[in-house]
Amino acid sequence: MTRKFATISAGLLAACTALAVAPASAQTKLSVVHGSPVKHVVSILGAEPWMTCVKEKAGKEVDFNYYPAGQISKTPELLRALDSGVADLAPVPIGYVSDEMPLSGVVMLPGLGSTSTEIVTAYSKAIRPGGILSKEFEQLDIVPIWAMAFPPYQIVSTRGKINSLDDFKGRVVRSAGGAMNLAIQQLGGSPAEIAIGETYIALERGTADSTISAFASVKPFSLQEIMKSMSSNGAFGTFSNVMAMKKDKFDALSPETQKVFIDCGIQTEQKFAQTMDAEAKELAKEFAALGIDIYEFTPENLAAINGALGNVQSDWVKRLSGRGLPAQETLDGYKTLLGVK
Repeated sequence: MTRKFATISAGLLAACTALAVAPASAQTKLSVVHGSPVKHVVSILGAEPWMTCVKEKAGKEVDFNYYPAGQISKTPELLRALDSGVADLAPVPIGYVSDEMPLSGVVMLPGLGSTSTEIVTAYSKAIRPGGILSKEFEQLDIVPIWAMAFPPYQIVSTRGKINSLDDFKGRVVRSAGGAMNLAIQQLGGSPAEIAIGETYIALERGTADSTISAFASVKPFSLQEIMKSMSSNGAFGTFSNVMAMKKDKFDALSPETQKVFIDCGIQTEQKFAQTMDAEAKELAKEFAALGIDIYEFTPENLAAINGALGNVQSDWVKRLSGRGLPAQETLDGYKTLLGVK
């Protein structure tokens, strides 16, 4: 072997060795973690379609390790999973992080928004950079990617429909606790804190005669078997999740991939909201066909009910303002995004 050939061969060997130890196409692997079952809407309408969209648009630059159904973290611990680095992305359940993200809870207040589409559209604007809720995400070093919120909860009754503010008087309404207790009290009813899994038995036995529920939550607990009526245009609060990403991991992506993440997020949240609203309408028809009275509050009755629920909003403002937080400014800004006076 000549000296020249040996030198060239050595160079080729070094280059091949360098390629062998280099990251494969510098592909970014990210862990997506959540606590919901694989058939839950967080999975089938949120995490999974978003990942599919990203992989289609970002090509081979990004891939995911997917851990649903509490494999790594239960739902209440998802924000902690992000903070610890166990998860790169996770849908933060706003109802469970009121200490860390108190102002973001504005989305769950009753009397605000009549559809998932309305709520998600407003909330998405609120959490984006420069939005009224963006600082809470920035302070935790996480970036909001997409938001989801269920259609507003409705009032379900096992004896006669609750059609006006007066009809709440004397009613015992199953509650999940917290702000829902206050909402029921403001409406004139008596809250009974009962675990969601025990709602059927409580309603069947008469421990409670009503409950506040989303349409999508009725069938999983077989409430359609015993309920007599359900409103369809109330606004008794909702629940929200925000898929968030560790800021350092987001910043490490190329600007083009960052845009893909956000664009796919907006696409995902819009599809989620539209699907949930459509499902609520279909479930309303299905329940009506079973003989259940599905009804709308009149504009006058709805205004009176929302007026009473406004006291829940006032209480929320008072509590958070007492902590030195801009609660009134946040509530006013969120109402503006919703187009609510």
